Amino acid sequence: MTTFVKATYHPEIKTAEFIADNGRHLLRTGGSLPWRTNNGGNLVSPMTDGIPSPKKTKGYIGFAKAGVSNHHFFIFPDYETGREQLKASLLRKYSDKTLSETINLYAPANDNNDTERYINDLSKISGVSSDTKIKDVNAKQLEAVMDGIEQIEGYHADANTRKEVWVDVTQIQATDGARPIAGEKIVVKKDGKESTLTSNAVGQFPPIVHGKSPIEVQHKTVDGKTKSLGQLPADSGQHWSLLTKVTEFFGKTAPVKPVQAAITKKQPLLYTVQPGDSLSKISDKFKISVEQLKQDNQLKRDLILAGQVLGINGPAPTAPATTSPKTAVPQTPANSAKVKTDSPKPSTKLAPTAQNKTVTARTKKGEGEPIALITPEDGVVPWMKYAVAEAKKWRGKLEGEIEKTTNYHKDVHDGQQTMSLTVKKQKNKDGKEIAIEDHHPWCAAFANWCLMKAGYPIDNTNFYDHQAAKGRAHGFYEVKGEKASPKDKDAPTVRNPLFVQIKNPVYGAIAMVTGRSGRGHHVGFVYARNGDDELVLLGGNQKDTVKFSNYVMIARKAEKVKLPDGRTKVLRESSDHLVYFIPAAYVATNEKNGSKPELEDTTAQALNKLFEIVDDEKKAETRL
Repeated sequence: MTTFVKATYHPEIKTAEFIADNGRHLLRTGGSLPWRTNNGGNLVSPMTDGIPSPKKTKGYIGFAKAGVSNHHFFIFPDYETGREQLKASLLRKYSDKTLSETINLYAPANDNNDTERYINDLSKISGVSSDTKIKDVNAKQLEAVMDGIEQIEGYHADANTRKEVWVDVTQIQATDGARPIAGEKIVVKKDGKESTLTSNAVGQFPPIVHGKSPIEVQHKTVDGKTKSLGQLPADSGQHWSLLTKVTEFFGKTAPVKPVQAAITKKQPLLYTVQPGDSLSKISDKFKISVEQLKQDNQLKRDLILAGQVLGINGPAPTAPATTSPKTAVPQTPANSAKVKTDSPKPSTKLAPTAQNKTVTARTKKGEGEPIALITPEDGVVPWMKYAVAEAKKWRGKLEGEIEKTTNYHKDVHDGQQTMSLTVKKQKNKDGKEIAIEDHHPWCAAFANWCLMKAGYPIDNTNFYDHQAAKGRAHGFYEVKGEKASPKDKDAPTVRNPLFVQIKNPVYGAIAMVTGRSGRGHHVGFVYARNGDDELVLLGGNQKDTVKFSNYVMIARKAEKVKLPDGRTKVLRESSDHLVYFIPAAYVATNEKNGSKPELEDTTAQALNKLFEIVDDEKKAETRL
């Protein structure tokens, strides 16, 4: 059975484009807008700052903005889902109102509707009088009211012009092996015609629709030449990663010294410690003594931790430098609202200009003087050094203290202003003033902050309510759980193309904590394993600070288990479980290097002690 996971609307050609879970695309043209969008009631989304922000409607997979109207109509995956949401909307919003009052709100006159005629026609079609309250109609009458709304809204209009066409589509993303690359160009030769496509701010090229014959794809290199990437078959969609190499660094110009001078002096660089590393392993890798490593990095002991940044052939900085992805003006679909993007700005020290653009000073032969400390990411989770640095920096300080210096919500621009719990005064039904706690979870903002610092895009403008999604756990990938309750059976499956779900946990993966419904309610980074059934996550808003915490991998019932040393351990019941994601731009690196270091087996308590993170159970509540 085909399942549609996303949909977009192209108003200029009056076409709804549905994307299936198997990668194929269905184009619906002709008919009416309600038919093209499976939205018989023409339901529209509430708006916040010009962005659709639905709160109650379920099951939608996109929005359609048509004509001059500012409305964003829901797109549903099928007619049944749209019909069910029309019923839910009538019962939820208009239950206590008469049919007349309902239509005055549903199709108001100030929105270019003939409201009086709408009421009269609906009453005639349904057989329900205009002064009858929605809650008083029986099931058959409610179905008749819905039939009338569909007819008046035009769902059945122009049925003879309806057309559905299945097409195969290929998606290509440009990456340098670790981050997405904007502004790359490819040449597509299809059916005797040639077109040039450019990657957008998140490295994605416009989708390539297949035809009757194979498609030739070529890559335009920096020197203007083209290189064939191969052919796309006519009958099968593809997902490609275009791996490009960075040939230039940008920085302050530096005079080139003679070859001998450059060779005799080793170049300083940074290295991020990976799971399983030791000082002796790093010493062998970079041909430097353990003593020199300890001296350069002011280490008093041999213990090092994954995510820690070490200076090689020189001291490490106090905090890792921020990198930024190559940027370009995002391509905005004609039917989308104008949105403000919040991609990280390039560092002013590294901004390329006519005066400071330089060819790589460090050649294969070691010629020239180093431009700066260059971080060899080795393709392994570059965002973890920022998470680790924050944990070491704050050492268990609570959110109120942290936000005096760093407010992750504000830095990622998710619309939230504070990380701290606030208390509001409110009167209850008896008129008595009571205190209401207002929580501001910041786990997702922290995770996105670390990704942003590592140069990864975090603002996916295709995701509904894309601004707030940067501060919400389910913004990484909203899924419908296998054990979803009946009332949640129509919960949307929203795939965020910036992230890819992986089956098994790896170091640095984004772990989303979710329950029976499948909706994420906490995120953190995978750091270590705690036995066979728990992981240690490093994350924000874990007891109101940045710290390590243990999380159950798979939902379980309460039970007693015997440990190898003979002791008995009680496992608490938990409906929570973990799902894992990595940035889409990181996939190429992960597959290329095959680097999947084993997770170390330890506990959150032990790591917090090593990081000198205060773990006072009484000082903060658990808010995930």
